[in-house]
Amino acid sequence: MVGVGIDGARGGWVRITYDSISLCLTTSETLEELLIDGAMHFVDMPKDLGTVDHPSRECDTWMRCRLSQRKSSIFTPPIQEVLQEATYEEANERSRALVGKGISKQAWNLVPRIREFQQVKASDVYESHPEVCFSVMMGHEASHSKKTVEGQDERIELLRQYSKSSPWKWKMSNVQIDDIIDACILAVAAYEAGTSGLSLQPAESGQPVVAVPQMKKER
Repeated sequence: MVGVGIDGARGGWVRITYDSISLCLTTSETLEELLIDGAMHFVDMPKDLGTVDHPSRECDTWMRCRLSQRKSSIFTPPIQEVLQEATYEEANERSRALVGKGISKQAWNLVPRIREFQQVKASDVYESHPEVCFSVMMGHEASHSKKTVEGQDERIELLRQYSKSSPWKWKMSNVQIDDIIDACILAVAAYEAGTSGLSLQPAESGQPVVAVPQMKKER
């Protein structure tokens, strides 16, 4: 079983693979090039979006409920109906007209990657979130921001339970350390999901979901 964690980076995408021993890093400008047949993939990017009929994603609410200190890491993506607008201004205006609220610049900046993710048809590639996966695997959320040394050390301590590899020590101009650590957490979480059980939340929504490993009480 191979777990694959993928995160957006400045130059495209960063991938970590985990096979129960090693955490291995690869980068690519395209998401499709990073997919591996037979692997479980967790991607830190929204895929299935809200719509005019159901603008709010219940999976975002579920994730925020798991995070009290790190709620700001869960941003609200645009609705599907504005995804093909050419500019932020046009998308923001249309969103306000359709659902009564605009979209953030952060959300709009991810639109090209969301569009790319939506082209992926493989059934073993899921939207996930590293902060939520950390909270599921540890039983509590991270105490420190991933942008701090303390936060990085906290997340690396979890990863050390799985591997002695240290891909975050690589010096790369287009990939930040926290991008690599996020992808590592997703890779380990995907491996856990592939071996111990996959949980799609919220379980009975019929709407967009986020993938995490099964919590111990679910196994």
